[in-house]
Amino acid sequence: MASKEQLKASIHAAFDAAVADGTSYTKVYAAEIKQKNFIVFRTTTVSNFAVGFRPGRTDLVIVPLEEKNGAITAGTPLTITDANRASVKKRDLQGRFVIKTTDGQTFRLGILPSVPKLMAAAYQLPVDQKAEYEAFTALRDTLTTA
Repeated sequence: MASKEQLKASIHAAFDAAVADGTSYTKVYAAEIKQKNFIVFRTTTVSNFAVGFRPGRTDLVIVPLEEKNGAITAGTPLTITDANRASVKKRDLQGRFVIKTTDGQTFRLGILPSVPKLMAAAYQLPVDQKAEYEAFTALRDTLTTA
């Protein structure tokens, strides 16, 4: 598996390739973990995202990511602005950042300053993003008070 720095660089490169002027954004890695419990078994689905934002602004871009054998590819980016943002919740019961759009899409994103290797083995990509996380929490706080 690639190192944390290599994975972070790959996530940023995938975002920059998918979003026009992507290098001007601050980017954080986010994961959405969905669990469904059935009587006999439980399923867990993990979706990876890169969230880009610019400090001092309230718009953000969410880019779905696919990881396969250490290679990261970006999906179609979704730009969320004041016009198409329906609601924002700082934390749900699982501690996730929740953002809803006016067209009905909901993202429940877990954003951590550092993803430990133990969690990375099961779910998420291991990245260290302490500075980016601090910038994101400032944006999150601005969005929830707006």
